[in-house]
Amino acid sequence: MESSQGHGEDEAKRETLAVILTAAPEGSQTLKRELLEQLQQCQKQHRDVNLMLHTVTQDSRCSLCPEKWLWWMGRCYFFSVGLQENRRWNESAEFCRQYNSSLIVIEDSAEMDFIQEVMTKFPQIPFLWVGLTDAKQEGQWLWGDGRAVQHYMQVMVEWDADHRDCADLRGGASLFAADCEEYGPWACKKEY
Repeated sequence: MESSQGHGEDEAKRETLAVILTAAPEGSQTLKRELLEQLQQCQKQHRDVNLMLHTVTQDSRCSLCPEKWLWWMGRCYFFSVGLQENRRWNESAEFCRQYNSSLIVIEDSAEMDFIQEVMTKFPQIPFLWVGLTDAKQEGQWLWGDGRAVQHYMQVMVEWDADHRDCADLRGGASLFAADCEEYGPWACKKEY
């Protein structure tokens, strides 16, 4: 918190010095020179701080999520596309468990928007396995946390049938029932 305040103070100093430099009377060359030196010092400090922040955020020791995982709203997400071979739903869920995570449980429209945005970056994704199944009782779709499909959002699972017990997410924020034995990409989520 302190560093962001310091950054704001430096910015304000630079702006003030720039205004004084342009408004100072002609005869005050010494004052202009001193102010110019202060301005240049502030600019150098600003560049140094930005470089330091960039370096720290690129250091894997300072990452909040494991390598290849994305950080969003206090959680880490793994999208298998381009990083892992496609898997069946159960194999995808097992992969997530190995990383202390679970297949994605989509809790609100903002999270749905985030996932959809990531999916648009990979146009080859036909669907994405999510943590939603009706394997325990046909027609009763439950998220991996045991909550009913409509607990978080008013969504329906399309194409429900006896042999389609796992859900996938497609474009347009649509959930579809699918055969759990199909191979496809998936997404994991874990709390930080």
